Amino acid sequence: MAASAEGKSRETLSWPGEITAEIASNGVPEAERALQELAQVFLQQASISQSALEAAHEEDARAEGPGLPVNSEAKYRALVEQIPAVVFMAYLDKGIGEAYVSPQIEQALGFSQREWLEDPVRWYQRIHPDDKMRWSVEAAQMFISGRPLRSAYRVIARDGRVLWFQCEAKMIRRDDGRPWFIHGVGFDITERKRLEETILEISSQEQRRIAQDLHDGLGQHLTGIAFMSKVLQEKLTDQSLPEAAEAAKIVQMVNQAIDNTRQLARGLHPVAEEGAGLMSALKKWANEVEDLFHIRCRFYCDRPVEIHDVNVATHLYRITQEAVNNAIRHGKSQEIVIRLSARNGSGKLSIRDNGTGFTRNPGNQPGVGLSIMNYRADMVGGSLKVEPNEDHGVIVTCMFPVRSSE
Repeated sequence: MAASAEGKSRETLSWPGEITAEIASNGVPEAERALQELAQVFLQQASISQSALEAAHEEDARAEGPGLPVNSEAKYRALVEQIPAVVFMAYLDKGIGEAYVSPQIEQALGFSQREWLEDPVRWYQRIHPDDKMRWSVEAAQMFISGRPLRSAYRVIARDGRVLWFQCEAKMIRRDDGRPWFIHGVGFDITERKRLEETILEISSQEQRRIAQDLHDGLGQHLTGIAFMSKVLQEKLTDQSLPEAAEAAKIVQMVNQAIDNTRQLARGLHPVAEEGAGLMSALKKWANEVEDLFHIRCRFYCDRPVEIHDVNVATHLYRITQEAVNNAIRHGKSQEIVIRLSARNGSGKLSIRDNGTGFTRNPGNQPGVGLSIMNYRADMVGGSLKVEPNEDHGVIVTCMFPVRSSE
């Protein structure tokens, strides 16, 4: 039975060569299919008898040297089953899947360990539809590059509840470079997300209220003062009085105050509550950057990307704002390109600059700006990546789900 299982897995996948090449050449849709096939390899354990499994352990020990003794495995399980998180492990070598998931999976999602392991693609099917594409991209990148997967995404529990999980996964390789196993841990961060959303919604509402007050209250009041000052100026001019020049200065200063008030209101509420609001706001922001800093800043959006949730659009706008400010203030950039695109329910926002790039200091903790950008990306159900540009500067990329107007 073990031999048949191994034969089947090798027909499906030849890891890592064929599968990584297929993902790299055919893109995300093929990556998604490949990941499901890979899950079959992970979970062949469900059809392997205990005696065959022990024989495989003995064979592996003879071929590769000392492995994980049975008593060590028991100690490992006893340890991880005490922590408040879902721990998972899947061996990849030799086409024989040996999967493990801690019993916390039942408390979190309502599925027992056995149920979770018996269905090879249950883990993928329970990912929220808006997060599946992003998760597939991130997982494919881990399989191809070997870099750890760090992501927050939503999972649908058995009873229909939507939970947020912070997932940390890493692919472990043998000394010769061959993939050995994937090990990861998932923390339930639903309560934290709800609190963050509540705080952010209150903050957004307050900002909108202040912006409205500035526009309708102070702005209108200043407009009235400007009108009255203009009338006074004209009367003084008609009488050829020297005070007319002073009145003209008052009119000019009040008009400047009106412009400042409008800019403050727009800064507090930069994105209009319409589908095209983000595109308009980013285009306007790029023009303002050019006028203020005298550098080249361009916004490109080949096809319309409509964001109907003003909170999501505002988060994306603030990410762009922070990335551009960093590129100018820290990177001394002279050219910045902002791009917005969407395809198959997945959006992409990128900010590319030609500045000095990263300051290489491993001891430094992430800055406040980067932490806020990551926080905003999480709030829209997306992920943020900051990496060096090919020649100079930095590329900030935010992947996010794009929901329909319905």
